[in-house]
Amino acid sequence: MILDTNALSAFADGVTPVVQQIAAGDELHIPVIVLGEYRFGIATSRRRREYEAWLARGRALWNVLPLVEETATHYALIRQQLK
Repeated sequence: MILDTNALSAFADGVTPVVQQIAAGDELHIPVIVLGEYRFGIATSRRRREYEAWLARGRALWNVLPLVEETATHYALIRQQLK
């Protein structure tokens, strides 16, 4: 399962349907851009330490998907199809 930033935030906040769906899946993948967006969000959060600890625990279990040129190609195709 690949999470976007909204899903990662909901997971961190314990939103039940999101947590259940993730628990039912196999592996969890986080695109590097999502990780960056999430880190930016927690940098200014009042719950920063809590979220940083949660993220550190999760990072040991998740696969971070890197950006490669193939990613850009897929992105362009998806954007074209959505137009």
